Amino acid sequence: MSSGRLISILRSASFRLPLLYAVLFILSAGVLFVTVYWTATAAMQSDMSAVLRSEAYQLAEVHRRSGLTGLADQITRRINFRTRGPIFYLLQAPNRRVVVGNLPGMPPVEGSIDFVPQLEAPEADAAHPKLMGFGLTLPDGSFLLVAQDSTRLTDMQHAIVRAFFWSSGLALLLAIVGGAVLGANFLRRIDTITRTSRAIMEGDLSARIPVRGTHDEIDQLVASLNAMLARIQQLMDGLRQVSSDIAHDLRTPLGRLRQKLEDAREHASTTSDYQAATEAAIEEADSLLETFSALLRIAQVEAGAQKSGFAEFDLSELLTDLGETYAPVAEDAEHPLDVQVAPGIKLTGDRQLIAQLVSNLLENALHHTPAGTRLSLALRKTDPGFELEVADRGPGIPAAERGKVFDRFYRLDRSRSTAGSGLGLAMVKAIAGLHALTIRLEDAGPGLRVVLQTAK
Repeated sequence: MSSGRLISILRSASFRLPLLYAVLFILSAGVLFVTVYWTATAAMQSDMSAVLRSEAYQLAEVHRRSGLTGLADQITRRINFRTRGPIFYLLQAPNRRVVVGNLPGMPPVEGSIDFVPQLEAPEADAAHPKLMGFGLTLPDGSFLLVAQDSTRLTDMQHAIVRAFFWSSGLALLLAIVGGAVLGANFLRRIDTITRTSRAIMEGDLSARIPVRGTHDEIDQLVASLNAMLARIQQLMDGLRQVSSDIAHDLRTPLGRLRQKLEDAREHASTTSDYQAATEAAIEEADSLLETFSALLRIAQVEAGAQKSGFAEFDLSELLTDLGETYAPVAEDAEHPLDVQVAPGIKLTGDRQLIAQLVSNLLENALHHTPAGTRLSLALRKTDPGFELEVADRGPGIPAAERGKVFDRFYRLDRSRSTAGSGLGLAMVKAIAGLHALTIRLEDAGPGLRVVLQTAK
C-alpha cells in the first residue's frame, strides 16, 4: 500500500470514526477498571478480614473453655495441619512472652492491622511478606493475633491491571486494523463515485454509479445520485431535442416570413400591397411567438416551478364546466360530445393547467377527426384514485407512432397540412408528469382513447 493511499485511509471518516469509538471504549474501560479495581480490592479485603475475625473469635471461645494451655494446643495443631491455608498465629502471655505461634512477638493491638513481620527467614535476603491480621486481647490479659498473607490481594490487583492494559491494547489494535479495512473499502466506493463523476463531466451522461445491493447508507446515496443523473440526462436530452426541433421545425415559418417580406420588397407597388404583406408577416410572426410561448410554458411545467401553487380542487366540477363549454363548439363542428363525470373527485394540483390539459386533448380530437364522429369526455373513480378519458371515433394513431406524438413538434404525416405546431400533446405530457399522472394511448376501435390515471 502506497504512502499516499495510507494517508488517504488515515484521513478518511470511515477510519477516524472507528478510532474515535476505540478511544471512547478505552476511556469507558478505564472508568470500569477503576470501579472494578476498587470494588474487587474492597471486597477481598472485607472477605479476608471476616475470615480472620471469625478465626480469632473461634480461638477465643477455645480459650474460654480450655484456658491458655488448651488454646496453645489448638493453635499448635492448626499450625501443623494448616487446614485453612497460610494463616499465621501469635499467642502471647500477659507478660508479652510468646506462648506459641509462627509470628514474632509484638505489642498488642485490637482489631484489624496490616503489618510486615520480622520473620527469621532461612535466607538473609528473603522478602518479608505483608500480612493482614486481627488482634484480640483475651480476658486473662493474653494477646491473640491471627494473620494472613495479603499477597493474594496484591496478585489480584496486578491481574486486574494487566487485563486492562491487554484488553485496551487489543481494542486499539483492532480499531486501527478495522478502521484501515473500512477506510479502504470506503475509499474504493468513493473512488467509484469520483470516476463516474469525471466520466459525466467529460460528456458521458449515460455513466452511472454501480450499486452493491447492500442497501446501506452509501447504496441509498448512490441510488439517489443515479436517479438525479438520469433526470439530468433526460433534461439534457430534452434540451438537445428542443434545440434540434427548433432548428428544423421553425426554419420553415421563418423562411416563409422572409419570403413574404422579400416579395413585398420586390413586387409591392401600392399601399395596399405593402399593407397585405405587412399583415401576412405579422400573422406569421404571431404564429412564431405562440410557438415560443408554448415552448416556454412546457419548460416551466417540466421544471416543476408551478408546484408551489398546488391546491386541492374539485376535478369533477372542472370537467363538467369544460364539457358544457365545449359542447356547443363540438356541435358546431359536427362532433357530438358525450360527457360522463363521476361526482366528488378531488385533485391536488394546478386547476388552470389541468384545464389546459383537457382542452388540448379536446382540441386535438376536434381538429383531427372527420365531421360527424362522436367525442367523449369521462371521469371515473378507481382504486386508488381516478381515471380521466378523452376518446374520439376518428382515424386514431398507429401503434408505432403513439410513443412519438408526445415529442415537441412531432406531427403525423396526415396532420402536417393543418394548422398547429405539434406542441399540444407535449404540453399534455408535461402537465401530466407534473401532477404524477400516467398517460397512455389506446385504440378505441375505431378512434383514439387517451387515458390519464393516478399513479399507483
